[in-house]
Amino acid sequence: MKKQITNEQQWKLLVLILKKISEEKGISHQKIADVTGLQRSNVTRMFGLKYSPNMKTFLMVAKAINVNFFFEDKDSKMDLNKTFEAAM
Repeated sequence: MKKQITNEQQWKLLVLILKKISEEKGISHQKIADVTGLQRSNVTRMFGLKYSPNMKTFLMVAKAINVNFFFEDKDSKMDLNKTFEAAM
């Protein structure tokens, strides 16, 4: 039986992934702030796990470091590409 992670652990993991990618790409907190319109201190606080960003902020930061997200159906019973295209 797989151990379920909490919502708290989940958002922290996602933020840490963005942080790691930005570091590997050499993208500074200031550059992310400049691209997103956020304050540099807020980017630093987010990457320091001091607060949980809302979806809009999270996606703005992801876009600023050129990261895309995709969905995967764990049961593999749906063609998510068709679902995504229909939603667009």
